[in-house]
Amino acid sequence: MINTFNSAVKFLEGYIPTPDKKHPGQLGLERMKYLVTLLGNPQFTYPTIHVGGTSGKGSTATIIASILATRYKVGLHTSPHLISVTERIKLFSKGPLAEIARSPLIKGEDISNSEFIALLNEMLPVIKKVEESEFGKPSYFEILTALAFLAFVQAKVDIAVIEVGMGGRFDGTNVIKPVVAVLTNVGLDHTEVLGNTVEEIARDKVGIIKPGIEVVTGVKQPSVFKVVNAECRMQNANLSLLTPSTPEESLYAGHPRGVFEAFSYRIKQVTSGGSVFDYFGEHTYRNLKLSLLGLHQVENASLAVRTIESLLERKPEQVKRFLTSFGMTKNNIKAGLKLAFIPGRLEIVSKKPLIVLDGAHNDDKVRALVTAIREIFPQKKVTGIIAIKDDKNAKKILREFLKICQKIIFTKFSLMSDQGVIFSYEPEELLEIAISDFSTPGESLRAAPGVYLALEQAIKEAKEDDLILVTGSLYLVGEISAYFFGRSKK
Repeated sequence: MINTFNSAVKFLEGYIPTPDKKHPGQLGLERMKYLVTLLGNPQFTYPTIHVGGTSGKGSTATIIASILATRYKVGLHTSPHLISVTERIKLFSKGPLAEIARSPLIKGEDISNSEFIALLNEMLPVIKKVEESEFGKPSYFEILTALAFLAFVQAKVDIAVIEVGMGGRFDGTNVIKPVVAVLTNVGLDHTEVLGNTVEEIARDKVGIIKPGIEVVTGVKQPSVFKVVNAECRMQNANLSLLTPSTPEESLYAGHPRGVFEAFSYRIKQVTSGGSVFDYFGEHTYRNLKLSLLGLHQVENASLAVRTIESLLERKPEQVKRFLTSFGMTKNNIKAGLKLAFIPGRLEIVSKKPLIVLDGAHNDDKVRALVTAIREIFPQKKVTGIIAIKDDKNAKKILREFLKICQKIIFTKFSLMSDQGVIFSYEPEELLEIAISDFSTPGESLRAAPGVYLALEQAIKEAKEDDLILVTGSLYLVGEISAYFFGRSKK
């Protein structure tokens, strides 16, 4: 019996896989199926939306949940967490639109520590049974995912949005039968597991596409589109593709009609308060306001709106079975976009001095962040506080950050995650790369041995027109979030 939250966290840490078992492939998926079967397959008791991709999947999943929450009770499962493991399991309670309109943001509530403990205790006999089976010890991520499925049953959610952990085909979340699968994009990340080309990675990610469902995607490479389209045809799934706003610009204009349904957006305004854009899909929605910062979030928001449209258009049998009167209006969509909130993604945590947190940690995310900073804060002088996980391509990431940072304080972290102890590069290593590979003047760079020391140095030296940008890893952002919001890391 587990009695305290700290004990629950320690228990879970005992199920972090060893390096040789981090990515078990088919075995892991079969083990997860066995685990949820023993729990009574809670993931089949409500309709689900599955969101995968290389970048933007967590943001897109959260925006979808935010829109749905204007009418329904919604469960949201994402990873990783910034401060506490309970962040991975959020509940959004439905409320009247008039009441929602008065809210500053739609944040969702993490399940409580006591609920987390109770659910984990409920799972203990099943975890032991799986551990003693031919499948062996379930992983930290598998246990948490199953716990999320149970939490959503207990909360009596109307619908749940599930973010893929990594890849797709063999991911622990791929035991659901979604009504819509969303594939944000495909880039080079986790190549040691998923493959060395975007086409190989795409073949893994399309594993979340199930027979007869709706599929919404923002993939841009023609070769990747072919992989997605082939899987949709094989599964008899309806494909919706995000395209440029004018058809003649589309990379896919030459494909036969009926291969996919196109949707697009046009940005009208980008400010430090958010964006305004028009959406063109089954319906045209003009002057939609998005509270989230950055052009890339408008793309994520468009994928979210199309996901809602897909539910409205087709009314899949699974949705009908659970939600006999499913419906969303333009006002639901507008409210959900305007009030959406995602921690650690271009999140402003201080205005004097201006401090922005963003967990960009791969090529695509870093490029999107650099573009966003240039667009939103063109007059600001940027001081970067940067730490990078030691398995990332630091040279590629630094090349982008050096385009916008006038000064950089390199720092480091090490912490426990669902993949074991995570280490960053040593600050001195990053300093050497910046100086030797990019000929950056040494006086604009320095190393700090700790995260909080780096932040305190940056704040002490900040001038009125400075922007302190904390980035390079969500794990770094989690450490800084704990500093600002006064909670200890769990």
